[in-house]
Amino acid sequence: MQALGRVTLLTTSFNISLISSISIYRLFFHRLHPFPGPFACKLTRFYSAFLAAKNIQYNVELKKLHEQYGNFVRTALPLIYGPHTECRKSTWYGHLDVDHTKICMALSRDFNDHRRRRRAWDRAFSIKLIALSVYEPRVIAQAKKLIAQIEANQGKPLDATTWSMLFTFDIMGDVGFGKDFGNLTMGKAHPAINAVRDHMRFIAIASHLPWLLNMLGKLPGAAAGYQGFFKWCTDQVESKRKVSSPPYSSAGLTQQSWDHEKYPQDIVSWILKAFIDNDVSAPPSEPALHDDSRVVVIAGSDTTASALANTIYFLAKHPQVLRKLQTQLDSAMPNGPQSWTYDRTKPISYIDDIIHESLRLRPPVSSSGYRVTSSKGLQIDEVFIPGDVNVFVPPQLIQTDERYYKFSKQFIPERWGEKKVEWGTDKAPYFPFSLGVYGCVGKNLAMLSLRVAVSTLAQRYDIRFAPGETGEACVSAEEVVVTRLFLNISQVCYFWMWTCESSS
Repeated sequence: MQALGRVTLLTTSFNISLISSISIYRLFFHRLHPFPGPFACKLTRFYSAFLAAKNIQYNVELKKLHEQYGNFVRTALPLIYGPHTECRKSTWYGHLDVDHTKICMALSRDFNDHRRRRRAWDRAFSIKLIALSVYEPRVIAQAKKLIAQIEANQGKPLDATTWSMLFTFDIMGDVGFGKDFGNLTMGKAHPAINAVRDHMRFIAIASHLPWLLNMLGKLPGAAAGYQGFFKWCTDQVESKRKVSSPPYSSAGLTQQSWDHEKYPQDIVSWILKAFIDNDVSAPPSEPALHDDSRVVVIAGSDTTASALANTIYFLAKHPQVLRKLQTQLDSAMPNGPQSWTYDRTKPISYIDDIIHESLRLRPPVSSSGYRVTSSKGLQIDEVFIPGDVNVFVPPQLIQTDERYYKFSKQFIPERWGEKKVEWGTDKAPYFPFSLGVYGCVGKNLAMLSLRVAVSTLAQRYDIRFAPGETGEACVSAEEVVVTRLFLNISQVCYFWMWTCESSS
């Protein structure tokens, strides 16, 4: 017992001394100690996770911090991303694996590796593929399925957020793999994607502790909830591989080359083509290939679904905007919904104005990605940020800042059109898809999906709050909206405010 007491005393003394020395260093001697911020946040990242856990609205907590501490805060240093920045992806991107040869392109911290692998993705998401009737008809086909479900459920409550999710996941299944999940056909989510949605809340909190995510990911069974989704993606990749290059084996059998006479018709086929051809842009390993395939779905579905749900909410909130859009749609297609074609919607820039304004107020990724400053540091105006420091930009806070946007908290699509020059919108910071070398590779596909959905729904339905509902109880200037959509036989779309959650 005496020996046990001594061990306990020594262990306790050691840990107290360690924690005390770390705390003193972080509070008084750390390179970032001049930057203001909450006391607890200077001590531990657990405080950031605690803030993120508050209603899963870290963007709201960030706004409070900036209001209290100013432009530069210890936990979030405003930084402008750009094509010539020397900042690179931070250690946050190593939460799955620090070996870039085993992870997807999006998480690769190696700048040259990311640049090489991005080429295959750029080919897959090129304007040529989107515009030349390769992806566009698939997006339109999914929109028709969505309309069919709405028509079949007239008079019944439809959760607009859920249906937005089913719509975008089916698009990314079809465009990503050449096979959708069947969500809109079945009228419910495919089992493979349920786990993805269920874990978003946990990821929103735990992502503030990337080292913890890395540790948890090493535990047996930690990703058990994702196995259905992982298996679906793996099955699709292996099915394509058998067709494109039989017999193929990673165990050393001879690879047959891709059928170059067949133009790849989906995103994963482009990535797999690079892999089989040993192209410089190919994923460097089998794990990286499969990780890329999963990112195709996750990155392109959840964010676009959030953007669509929020845009529908704003149309319900601002009926004058919806009427203006409907007038322009009816002018371009006077014969009604049956005459709708995507080509006829292209000249209607007001569709883009509405989408941009929704993305300005409610960017799907409200806190952006972490970056690390170069070894020589970074000078922003009169403030110097030391080298090797993690920084990130909160798009929602900057895009709703009165210094850059007039009436910044108000939904005014005209700021992107007729008032663009007068209000200086073209000079204001706007980056819902990020910027520079790490900018969203799927931006054009996302905009296509949003334009098709918004124009189709707006032309067919009046979108408004259900009788007795204003939505004010659920909406503030900072929150993101989850809604429910109601339809009746007269094709009037009723909108029901259901709950709120963060876009992060």
